[in-house]
Amino acid sequence: MSPKVFSVAEREELKIKMLDAGFDLIKKHGMTHASVEKITKAVNLGKSTFYNFFDSKEHFVLEILEYQRDRARQYFNTHLAGRKKLSIAESKKYLKLIIFSQDSIYQYLTEEDLAKLMPVMEKTGSNKPEPENTTIKMLLSHMEGVRSDVNMEVTINLLRMMALALYHKSTLYEDALEETLNRVYELIFSGIFEEEVE
Repeated sequence: MSPKVFSVAEREELKIKMLDAGFDLIKKHGMTHASVEKITKAVNLGKSTFYNFFDSKEHFVLEILEYQRDRARQYFNTHLAGRKKLSIAESKKYLKLIIFSQDSIYQYLTEEDLAKLMPVMEKTGSNKPEPENTTIKMLLSHMEGVRSDVNMEVTINLLRMMALALYHKSTLYEDALEETLNRVYELIFSGIFEEEVE
C-alpha cells in the first residue's frame, strides 16, 4: 500500500493537531513519556506518518516552541487591536500572562529534556538568542514607556530564571512563591519600563 499523500492544507492541519496533542502529552507525562506513538495515536495517524512531518521527537518539540512563539505574536496583535502601542499597565499585564501561561512548554521540560534538545538546536541554529531577542524587541516596540537602555540579555535571563523557578517550584517555599514571583516581575519590569508617574 502506497503512503497517503496530503494536500498542503491537510499537512498544515495535521501538523497543528500533532503539535497541540504532543504539547498536551508533554504537560501530562513529560517529554520522555510523550512518545511518538502516543502523539500519532492522539490524532489518529500511523507512527510512520510522524516522520513525514518531523525528523525526530526533539525536532518536534522545537517546532512546538516555534508554534508557541507564533501564537504569542498573534495574541499580542489581538491585544493591540489596531493601536500602535499598549500602555505600560496593559504591557505588564500581557507580559505576566505570557511568561507563565500554561502554554509555555519550558515549565514542563527537565534538564535531561533540554540536554536532548541541545544537539538539534545547535544543528538547526535555534539555540541562538536572536529569535528570542527579535520577539522581545518586536513586543517592546509596541509598548509605551520602554526604557532606551533595556538590556535584552539580562531581560531574557530573568525570564528564563522565572521559567526555571516554576519548573522547580517543588524545591521552593510554596507559601512565599507568589510574592517571590511578583518581586521578580517587578525587577524585570524595572529593567524594561520607565518609572510610571502617579
